[in-house]
Amino acid sequence: MGFYERGGVRIHFEEAGSGFPLLVITGGGLNSTIAGLAGTGSPFNPMEAFKADYRCIASDLRNADRSSFMASRQHLIEKYNPEAYQLSHSEV
Repeated sequence: MGFYERGGVRIHFEEAGSGFPLLVITGGGLNSTIAGLAGTGSPFNPMEAFKADYRCIASDLRNADRSSFMASRQHLIEKYNPEAYQLSHSEV
């Protein structure tokens, strides 16, 4: 178990096994977590199934379980709606 941190982002990840890396993508939409890989809705746990042959790496999605993404409202406006940001800072 570990965390990758950069800026306001903190991503929780886990590794199992050794060998060639296998990136395990967690499903579940906005609730994509490593715990969901072994949950009752999963047909099998890929980390357990493949760890004998591969170095399995999985992570929680941002804002899911132990991962976070700390973005301010201002940051989101600047990034995804630059026109609104420009208007909010103009003297119109």
